[in-house]
Amino acid sequence: MSARAGSERERIIQVATRLFADLGFDGTTGGMIAEAAGVDTFTLLERTGGTLELYHEVMRRAHLIEQAMLEEAVESMRLTAGGLRDFADTYLDFHLSHPLVARLWLHRWVGDAAGSADLESEYERPLTDMVADAVRPLVPPGVDVDYMLWTLVWAMTGFVTYGVPNHGDRPTPWRATSLPHGHRDALAPQEVMRFRSHLHLLIDRVLQAPRQGHRPA
Repeated sequence: MSARAGSERERIIQVATRLFADLGFDGTTGGMIAEAAGVDTFTLLERTGGTLELYHEVMRRAHLIEQAMLEEAVESMRLTAGGLRDFADTYLDFHLSHPLVARLWLHRWVGDAAGSADLESEYERPLTDMVADAVRPLVPPGVDVDYMLWTLVWAMTGFVTYGVPNHGDRPTPWRATSLPHGHRDALAPQEVMRFRSHLHLLIDRVLQAPRQGHRPA
């Protein structure tokens, strides 16, 4: 592939990533991607293989950067409450700095790209299993580790994509209006700090859960 072709392909992928994240696969056409990338549809097909192949490449890249982050975080995680809080911080910071990743998965959770490959089994489940295996020695036996992790994932995904339902003392609509589907591009530092503290509280409460067969005095 020539340098020009490689550059065009990369530009198309970057544009497609933003469109898939904002509109979903089902809401994005090849013509929309081509127009936004400044190429014709023939060039898009030639460089990427078509919209479905392009979507799979976008999701593959999103998975790889998240996988690298999680593998490093698991490798360095301390098996203490503080270590689990640090892990949650790393996970949150990743998604705050890579907001398109959460948006891509959020679309799939509501049925987007239903006819594509089973990316959940291929990408999501192995990562969840890896983290679950790492934290299980720290978690009381009565706690469902999978649901504990998914609770954190669901909360984080909602936070980085839709923000909070109010700001300060002034109620505001849950959905923002600056981006398609209400997505938020930025969150105020005080919102991030408040949410981070809440994640830490959730983790602390789970780790303090009574073990099976024992009730708190």
